[in-house]
Parts: sequence; structure tokens; C-alpha cells
Amino acid sequence: MPQASRAEEEIKAAFSEAHVTLVPGERGAFDISLDGKLIFSKLLKVGTYIERFPDSGELVKLINKNLC
Repeated sequence: MPQASRAEEEIKAAFSEAHVTLVPGERGAFDISLDGKLIFSKLLKVGTYIERFPDSGELVKLINKNLC
């Protein structure tokens, strides 16, 4: 879960009030939801066109985009 931990730290650094919950999944799932809305999914390719983990800074950009 090193990628998930990196993502958690990145989100908390940018949004100090953020509530981040890491939930172990199956099949290599990596999903990010904001207020119940899925904004990134590695397996479902939401927020990305290929099955991958987000790049550094990418989640902060997606969160900011979805807050507006």
C-alpha cells in the first residue's frame, strides 16, 4: 500500500481538514471519492484513460477541480 500511503499524505498536506480513509481492496483497486463522488479509479479508469496509479500532484488537481 505504499502508493495509497503516498496519496494519503499528499491529500492531507494540501487539504489539512481532509478526512482520508484507506480501505484495503481486492484486485489492485485504487479509488478516490470526494463527497461520495468517484473522481479517480485505477480499475474503472475514472479520471484516467489507462489502468494506473495517479501521478504526484494529480489527486490534488482532481480534488480542486471537483470542489469548484
